[in-house]
Amino acid sequence: MADAMTKILEIVKNNFPNGIRDDFIDLNKVLRIYSASGAGANISRDFIAEVIRANGIAEGGRFYFISDADSEELRRLIDSILSSHAVAYYSAVCEKHRDFLARLHIFSPEVLKKFLREVDAAHFYFDEFCSAKRASRLEYEISRAFIAAETSLSLADLQEKLPYIPAEKIAAVLADAKKYLPANTGGYIPAFRLQFDLDEIRAAKRQISAQIDANGYAENFSLSSNCALNPELNEKYLFSAIYEKFFANDFVKRGKKFYRKGDTASADATKNLREFIARHDEISLDKLFETSEKLNIAQNIALYIAHETLTRVDKNLFVKDALIHFDAAGIDAALAPFVQGKIISLQSVTSFTGFPPVEGYSWNLFLLESFLRKFSQKYVYAAPSANSANIGAIYPRTMKFKDYLDVQAAAVVQEKIPLEKSAVEEFLLAKGYRGKRIEKVTARIIARAQDFI
Repeated sequence: MADAMTKILEIVKNNFPNGIRDDFIDLNKVLRIYSASGAGANISRDFIAEVIRANGIAEGGRFYFISDADSEELRRLIDSILSSHAVAYYSAVCEKHRDFLARLHIFSPEVLKKFLREVDAAHFYFDEFCSAKRASRLEYEISRAFIAAETSLSLADLQEKLPYIPAEKIAAVLADAKKYLPANTGGYIPAFRLQFDLDEIRAAKRQISAQIDANGYAENFSLSSNCALNPELNEKYLFSAIYEKFFANDFVKRGKKFYRKGDTASADATKNLREFIARHDEISLDKLFETSEKLNIAQNIALYIAHETLTRVDKNLFVKDALIHFDAAGIDAALAPFVQGKIISLQSVTSFTGFPPVEGYSWNLFLLESFLRKFSQKYVYAAPSANSANIGAIYPRTMKFKDYLDVQAAAVVQEKIPLEKSAVEEFLLAKGYRGKRIEKVTARIIARAQDFI
């Protein structure tokens, strides 16, 4: 029956390029072709089914076949690919060698994998890819590409260097923000290539600690040397990497502010305060502080959380945003004569004549601050921290500042204040940009102001 088996396999390979089903219709077709060929032996459909199951590759309800000559061609193709690329995904091989594989009646990555496992013992065949090495990993191959390039690489660059790895697989690896950071060029830089100025980082930690001791939080420190060492890297992502590597054990970062670990409110506490606020249409300042004290949340943080969903209508009362209706365009227009395209302090708005009325409430600096925080289309409010002393600045939204230190420095330069400690402090306190004298903060403001001149 060996001749019959050979003839059946020949018939299947020639007439079922898309695989054959082990069912009455396909088996009967094989039987008819076999009988018409004049083959001597009598066979049954059951015998044909046994031959197909014993020699074919099962996939998706069908059996697929490949000749010895085609098997050799397939082995040569894989040898060629894996001699240059440590990892080759079956889907990428099918995409790049579609015509060749179609001639071998291979139309899917799963079928390709099963054929390779059957015909090639020289390489290693994993679920999604094959490799010349047992220990090959996708992450390792991508890191090798970065090491060889010695520069940032985009997804397109990596696709060119790793043509047998699908783009979505590469993108998934690059999505690990702790290992790959976005570069200014639009590409990526591996974290292992970052360079650090450890002296500057230690100095920054001392600055953060000093600011926390003085203000309860910190937000201004220099990492300029580290930025210079990593010119391709976006500053935002460099700071994040430095925080995770050097600061996270000692400090907690919330927004742009740093707090000493253990000093800030826990996540559960802030969640509870937000839930408390959500249950009320209005909350007095005393009630807010009473609740935050029970939750061990500092008052300035409680104010910050309250401003997320509430409008402060006066010194002692917060009301849900939805209950307040501002004429934003009219208020911005009323502010224009005060701001005049410059930086001014919140306290510089000394009259509300001409401001559109807010139904149910009278204008005051607390109501204006709330409007500026969330509703103004033309102006920005900035402050050292959430406060009840009307401390802060107003400036046009078209102006861009790195932080509140820059705002104060720009105001000092704008008003031509002498860059001397006493003059700068007197101006900032008198106008309401700051609430207290802090020598180190003043020194940094003067340094920033000198950079602006």
